Amino acid sequence: MRRIDPRHLLQFHEIIRTGSFTRAAVTLGLTQPALTRNMKLMEGRLGFEIMVRSRQGIIPTALGVRVLEEAGAVVLAERRISALTDNLKRGYESELRVGCTPTLSLHALPQPVADFARDNPSIRLDVRQAHSALLAKMLHDGHVDLVIGPPEIAARVPGTEAVPLFSSPVVILASRFHPLAGRKTITNQDLNDARWILHQPGTGIREATDILLRRLGVNETLQASELPSNMILALLRLGDHLAALPRYVLKNIDIAGELVQIAGEEPPVLLGHDAITMARQTSKTTDKFISAMRNGLGDLGRL
Repeated sequence: MRRIDPRHLLQFHEIIRTGSFTRAAVTLGLTQPALTRNMKLMEGRLGFEIMVRSRQGIIPTALGVRVLEEAGAVVLAERRISALTDNLKRGYESELRVGCTPTLSLHALPQPVADFARDNPSIRLDVRQAHSALLAKMLHDGHVDLVIGPPEIAARVPGTEAVPLFSSPVVILASRFHPLAGRKTITNQDLNDARWILHQPGTGIREATDILLRRLGVNETLQASELPSNMILALLRLGDHLAALPRYVLKNIDIAGELVQIAGEEPPVLLGHDAITMARQTSKTTDKFISAMRNGLGDLGRL
């Protein structure tokens, strides 16, 4: 087999992404006939078809799916190189792409990340938030260099390394105006009769919440809405609901005094937080960031 032109792999990736030669030609800045010629040339060199037309548009053949995976690596490399040159033009020496859970990004990471950015002005930080399942995919696909989140993320992605940062007990929180906030004794019936807000399924905090609720004797048929982290806090402040959150949330100065702990469990249900990277793909920048997060977040495990 003769050598494949990497540019043709990029073009093939764009055709499958858009499902159309016409749309791909526009985004690539090529004419459609030129793009068609390039794909015929690549298929000729491979000796097999790698795409076919369908009602859904252009889709890959069985071989095309495998070629697409390799093309994805070329696309990612091109983006990283472009980012590298852009960063150098802006005065940055390196870039670090970090993924984290919404709860962490709202209540734990702002100050440590701000401190790191202040102390390392030559490093460009790109911090993205997503739920655990999506973070695992982002790490696997190379869209982030590092993920901070529950250890379960590492279990979903083969070939990862995890550095423990801290663990926080998951507790039941409510507004200080909630009817249960002033109670000295709260029964299982109180918890079962309450209105709840739960994190969305498939997240680390939801898995820990389910364990805690079972231990507290709360029925699985409880009245509950399933919402993202930022919406949970907004609804909690209204005073009508209960929610399970890591106890470090109470350290957030923006909500200090507004929320109170209603219930917990002994021994506590702990939500761990690790710094997770792909094995053998760390760098000095990554190591420096992990060290800074261990120092900046360590106190949260003692709350």
